Amino acid sequence: MKIAGLASYHITLTDFTIAFVPFGILLSLALMAPETTLDFGLYRTIYTIWVTTVLVTPALCAFTLPGNSEHTRNLWLLFWTFSFFAYIVHMLYAVFSVYQGSFQEFLAGQGVFPAIVNVVFTLWWTLDVFLAWFYRSDVRWVQIERVAAHVFIGLTFFASTVFLKHGFINVLGILMTVSVLVCLVIRLEAQRRRTMPISNQAAANRIAT
Repeated sequence: MKIAGLASYHITLTDFTIAFVPFGILLSLALMAPETTLDFGLYRTIYTIWVTTVLVTPALCAFTLPGNSEHTRNLWLLFWTFSFFAYIVHMLYAVFSVYQGSFQEFLAGQGVFPAIVNVVFTLWWTLDVFLAWFYRSDVRWVQIERVAAHVFIGLTFFASTVFLKHGFINVLGILMTVSVLVCLVIRLEAQRRRTMPISNQAAANRIAT
């Protein structure tokens, strides 16, 4: 029996390799590099959020770009999933190494509102990855949930990596933001061309050439 979500995707070895190789290399480096520091738990927490940001960027871009090709959908699913895995590693080190597994320390270090946002962020991303793999993607409520999830998760990454955190993560956050904005412009331009009357499209094409 085919699982509903999996039946929607036909992932090739090339698709899997494109997503898994950077995931495997970057996460391995993020876990091994801190061995040279005095606080490897803290630095693994930092480095794994770097990896998460790098991997979520192509996922957000693939979701934003126009069209619905099988290759694009496969890359979205794989990068969305692998970036989620990297985030889970980051979260576990943050909770059990930085905050010592203490709910009080977590609230003190995060603040009540950011803590709530982080919990919602984690649960929502978990839900969407689960739905992507194990539920039909053509159901209307899933499509609405998925768009809302990407908006919320994308904006949370933007706020965290560009404004709330400091250091190299700002570079990654800015690159992520610029990449997604470029993809959004491409999408809006494609939509504009689709809604443009045929006569206007022909005129625009003549001007472009």
